[in-house]
Amino acid sequence: MSIFQWHAHELIFGYAGAVIAGFLLTAVKNWTNIETLTGKPLLFLFSIWLLARLGWLFAPKLQIILGVLDLAFFIILLLVIAKPIIKSKQWRQLAITSKLLILIIANGIFYAGSLGILSKGIYFGIYLGLIVEITMILTIIRRIFPVFSQLGLNLNEPLPTPLWIDIASILLSLVWTVLFLTIPQSILTSLTAFMISCTLSVRLLLWYKPGLWKVPLLWSLYVGLAWITIGFALLALSYLFPSYNSLGIHALAYGGMGLITFSMMARVSLGHTGHDVRAKNINICIALILLNIGIVFRVLMPVFLPQFTNIWLMFSQGLWIVSFSFFVVIFTPILLKSNE
Repeated sequence: MSIFQWHAHELIFGYAGAVIAGFLLTAVKNWTNIETLTGKPLLFLFSIWLLARLGWLFAPKLQIILGVLDLAFFIILLLVIAKPIIKSKQWRQLAITSKLLILIIANGIFYAGSLGILSKGIYFGIYLGLIVEITMILTIIRRIFPVFSQLGLNLNEPLPTPLWIDIASILLSLVWTVLFLTIPQSILTSLTAFMISCTLSVRLLLWYKPGLWKVPLLWSLYVGLAWITIGFALLALSYLFPSYNSLGIHALAYGGMGLITFSMMARVSLGHTGHDVRAKNINICIALILLNIGIVFRVLMPVFLPQFTNIWLMFSQGLWIVSFSFFVVIFTPILLKSNE
């Protein structure tokens, strides 16, 4: 595979896979009041994930072994979170496990392609994985943002979440996924992406409150959703401007996935260690601003000054690294400190 395909795989199944695991192991415990993984079993699961990542650095030719490790990580995660959900009969939460199952299939398709077993397997695996994760993010944002806004802004009730937006988002996403994977440069594919962007725009309008700009871990989620909206708009425009396809994909991945996962990890790290998630932290603000500037360089600057695209790419990569370095510096001492 090419270095670009490796890059896409490690963002989708490496980085995002770890974030999804952390979120689900925490959320399922809260939903069901049943312990998921802690201690040595959690260390074992993490070790499988880490070996799969390091394998690409030290033994990239051992793709079969790396594939087994990678798939084992996701399969164990699926079994661990499905057990308490089924035991507590919270059938509504199985929607999340179904997305995780599709993610496992996508990863399997990727490895089948990288091993020469399945034609275009790398392509289908990467994009199916990305799309599933974006839909998972949209599902989670729909659940948490109205509540977070109510608490963070002291509102009398949660923000509106009309049923028609939920239904339209699900149906349009399903149609667009099939079209994008089969006929990506079709006018029908572009129109569907445009309709998704319009639907998400309505949601952004309904959720907008001026006060959210005073709460960094609230506006960052909102802006992350805005980047996903922009991403679908760029994908719609890619029918007329093919180069916009890559920009739209990175608006979803770097913009939506990167910013929202950063914000959620920061919020969970603070909230689960007894810190006030509404308190202003200048370092977190700097990290979020730098990450957004990086998104601008990666997604928008190539639109206006395409002749300097390579420069914009280097700036965006550097800002991603700096932003997440801030995260490591801020939260490592917080997470390592005993709760006792």
